[in-house]
Amino acid sequence: MAANQTLYVNNLNDKINVETLKKSLREVFAAFGGIIDIIAMKSLKRRGQAWIIFKEVAAATNSLKSLQGFPFYNKPMRKTLGL
Repeated sequence: MAANQTLYVNNLNDKINVETLKKSLREVFAAFGGIIDIIAMKSLKRRGQAWIIFKEVAAATNSLKSLQGFPFYNKPMRKTLGL
């Protein structure tokens, strides 16, 4: 898999308000490095997922390894690089 600074996260609790979700994701993932943007939507097809765009590939890679299955709002997060 090619290195990528975007982390795709799914299995997120879709009952959480989108703005609250983005803020919480930023708090969790900022420990790994600078974040350019977090994309999360409330549309039916996009609920429960987010894209976290890091400034550096290493930050995305480290967060992927460290937080796989991390319980977030009572659901284990699933993550992959890119998309």
